[in-house]
Amino acid sequence: MANESDIVKRSEAFLNDIGMTATEWLLTMGKYKSHILQLDDTSYKKFAELYEKIINKDFKQSDKGKLLEDLSTLVLYQGYAGIFECRRNLRTSSNEIDLQLCWTENARLAGIDRAFPFLEDSFLCECKNYKKSVDVTYVGKFFSLLHVARCKIGIMIAWNGIAGRSKWSDASGLIRKIALRDNTYIIPIEKKRF
Repeated sequence: MANESDIVKRSEAFLNDIGMTATEWLLTMGKYKSHILQLDDTSYKKFAELYEKIINKDFKQSDKGKLLEDLSTLVLYQGYAGIFECRRNLRTSSNEIDLQLCWTENARLAGIDRAFPFLEDSFLCECKNYKKSVDVTYVGKFFSLLHVARCKIGIMIAWNGIAGRSKWSDASGLIRKIALRDNTYIIPIEKKRF
């Protein structure tokens, strides 16, 4: 196998030949759902194992919460370890942040952060593995964490969804109202999206 220096030189030559920057290439790979941006086989197997454990009813709720954090870390960080740094279970003066993802220095140097400016310097991920859908109280608490951390993007892994009789009521409505009023975006992801 070639050394890293040779790989970098050949990669740069390839990108120059096709007339793309690394950022443009990455955006194109995402646009066409390239396998390059997906978990490798080992990570996917680990993902499948964790997913099965989470849906298993034999675990205590607190253990399921930890497993959901592990699953989220795998998907958001370990699959893209060269792009993001991940900090887990950060304490604030009043709360805990499940995951904070920041651009790595290499991602910044390569300009990848500029390809995704909406992510800004970092974003937060909150994991809620409750038996019921996440209600408005927890969405409000997550918004508070985002505000204190000065993040405009947050991913809420709500295993059983977000409460809301309609798009504009309850937790679902609060997410939309926060986006309109404060330009802060909470992206809910539930189990069927995994």
